Amino acid sequence: MDQNAQSLLKTFLRDVSGKNKLNQALEESLKDTLPLPFQKIGEIPFSSERKYSACVYSDKTLVLGAPEVLLPSGSKAIEIVQQYTSQSFRVVTFGVVDGQYNQNQGDIRLKFRPLLVIALEDPIREETPGTLEALTKENIEYRIISGDSPDTVTAIAKKINPNYPAKAISGEDLGKLQGIELEKAILDHNIFARIKPQQKQLIIKTLKKNKLFTIMIGDGVNDVLALKESDLGVAMNGGSTMAKDVADVVLINNSFATLPLLLYEGRRIITNIQTIANIYLIKNISSIAAILMLGFIGLRFPFDPKHVELSSFLIIGLPSFVLAFEKHQFSVTDEGFIKRLLLFSGIVGFVNAIIYTSIYTFYDLTSDKLFYSRSMILTSVIFFGLNNIILIYLQHYKLEEIVKRKIVMALLASILILFLLSINIPFSRSFFEVTQIAPTDLLISFGVSALGSMMAFLVLKRSHLIKPAEQT
Repeated sequence: MDQNAQSLLKTFLRDVSGKNKLNQALEESLKDTLPLPFQKIGEIPFSSERKYSACVYSDKTLVLGAPEVLLPSGSKAIEIVQQYTSQSFRVVTFGVVDGQYNQNQGDIRLKFRPLLVIALEDPIREETPGTLEALTKENIEYRIISGDSPDTVTAIAKKINPNYPAKAISGEDLGKLQGIELEKAILDHNIFARIKPQQKQLIIKTLKKNKLFTIMIGDGVNDVLALKESDLGVAMNGGSTMAKDVADVVLINNSFATLPLLLYEGRRIITNIQTIANIYLIKNISSIAAILMLGFIGLRFPFDPKHVELSSFLIIGLPSFVLAFEKHQFSVTDEGFIKRLLLFSGIVGFVNAIIYTSIYTFYDLTSDKLFYSRSMILTSVIFFGLNNIILIYLQHYKLEEIVKRKIVMALLASILILFLLSINIPFSRSFFEVTQIAPTDLLISFGVSALGSMMAFLVLKRSHLIKPAEQT
């Protein structure tokens, strides 16, 4: 590097007011170089519109900025720039304009005299390729929005993933489009280079308009508009304060590797909420529907308060606590959460209610024992509760996969054992006011409940509410 050019660059870095990461890196590389004793009399600050910054002195203006706005096309310096950008280097050019330049003097490239072409390598984070590969496997598309040149960004994208179908467009070309052409260009390209903050926001708006869930990751002031516009804004802890203020999530460790874990935890929470909500709704819908059906028939109230306590603990309380710790790893379904939840719970709950009503009606009309029918409906509630957990899991897993899930199998076995102990130990049977049930009737209740669950399974399958997960 020419010694005089180094000194001029050090002078510029000393006087420029915007101390961004680029300037800090250049200052570090020139820490042993002394600036010249020039007195700054003015400054043109950097902006995403100009893509350069300048310090004005009495007889010259020092300029640092993007090669494409400072260098004339076809020049020797441009050829050098293209060699570096094709190798994924970030390139800026530094030079001088004779006299005191201001923006009213026309195109700066007509007056600009290049002194240095500066190539910087921004190392790719070690976790980036693996993280993006993991997100791609989850059918998540990623687009790169950058202030660097199209060649640089494309080369970086290829370095991360040689098979990445890079289609780049510059902010300048994007700015020439309008309406449908603009929207099509945004949807067709996955690399956006030399992009202004307003264009970042426009890209996010267009993706959202086309019903795509958008996650924006950024750390600079230029990313604020896009972070705010996105469905989920993710900022780095080492980024600007403004970016962290508007972001929904801040990565404290500044690591992209957190993103798959964030996705996994979100899906796990949503699935566990759905599972527990299904358990509660099925129980409530089936109970209310059975009460209404039996009331219409004119029979006695079917549920004993102590039976309700026992069944609520075994098929709601215990499963809700245990299944909250379940770990799931599969894509969330496209259907709306509430719609799917209500439809699934409604079908299963209504089938349960039909069986409850049938069992209660039969035993209430045929049994000699008072309230024997209430004990029988209790057994049906418990047996259905076991089957309902399996049906809920069949939304995401095949039956053989459910059998391999130890926590589910342990839960089902525990519920069954606790129930059989409760109705067979004299003290607990007396406490819960359960009439001693004949083994034959227990088998009948179990069989009829299993038959009802098969009916519910067929309806759910026909309604596309039960389907194996793509990934378990």
